[in-house]
Amino acid sequence: MAVILRSRALALSLVLLVFSNAVRAEIVIDRTRVVYPAGAREVTVNLKNEAAGPRLVQAWIDEGDAQVAAEISDVPFSLTPPIARMEAGQGKALRLAFDQREGKALASDRESVFWLNVLGVPPKPDGAGNSVQLAFRTRIKLFLRPQALSSPAKAPGGLKWRRLEGPSLRAEVHNPSAYYITLSSVVATADGTEYRSDDPPMLAPYSTVVMPLTASGNAPQPKPGIGFTVLDDNGATQTHHADWAPDK
Repeated sequence: MAVILRSRALALSLVLLVFSNAVRAEIVIDRTRVVYPAGAREVTVNLKNEAAGPRLVQAWIDEGDAQVAAEISDVPFSLTPPIARMEAGQGKALRLAFDQREGKALASDRESVFWLNVLGVPPKPDGAGNSVQLAFRTRIKLFLRPQALSSPAKAPGGLKWRRLEGPSLRAEVHNPSAYYITLSSVVATADGTEYRSDDPPMLAPYSTVVMPLTASGNAPQPKPGIGFTVLDDNGATQTHHADWAPDK
């Protein structure tokens, strides 16, 4: 949880910035990830204020550094509106537009990833007494997908898994595709024991990642190899199975 403290004249007013993976966000986004086709004119994301009162909503995009301020974030996207007041229960459309000229240096043979931030700030309380305000911030992934890419559903099935022996078992996974693949769970069976990944990673295009595995204490899967789940374009979980690659 990140916390920002801001002092105000005359009275002490604390603004706590809370990431919504720890608590329920007040400004709700209609999806858990955004896929932007590079040839699209714009993509619309819908917001709703589920707080009990009005909120000042700020939206911006960054390249992965959660500490970068909205004012200095430099990305090839524009957002409309970047700042808006939303009454309780009100919905609002947030329009994202990709600038082809500013983004011309991005790879055209693979996806690029950015982050969409939505911050909801409550109004300053009336009166001069001390107060604490909670500002809820949500960050979701924004994938820019080049026009030449059209088969994201096939990518998880192409992952290559290899056992790495040592003091503890590890799994090496290679992503030979042009897509980002977000693993949500990994369960592996090796030598009659079930293992799990405590922190499944997101795999960048054409990357290789080594992840530690820990014994789960559960009975092993009836089918040896790796059972894993990924998140698709809609944020839904898809289940896959793969065999260990032969030792080199």
